Amino acid sequence: MSKKSLPLTLYRTLEKHVQNSDINDDKELQDILFKLAALSQKVEAFKQRAIEIRVEKAPNVIDLKSRR
Repeated sequence: MSKKSLPLTLYRTLEKHVQNSDINDDKELQDILFKLAALSQKVEAFKQRAIEIRVEKAPNVIDLKSRR
């Protein structure tokens, strides 16, 4: 899936703000970034599991995105 998850988008946005010196890179921010990264991994795992379940239910259906 090519769409970015909300946690990943938030993570990257916060990183850009740090680079632009809009916000301080402190322990609180690092904690938030760590939690967003963990949440992003969970989202990707759920997406992958949803794809696997979809394939299990309809194994003969071809994913059109894979044909590109």
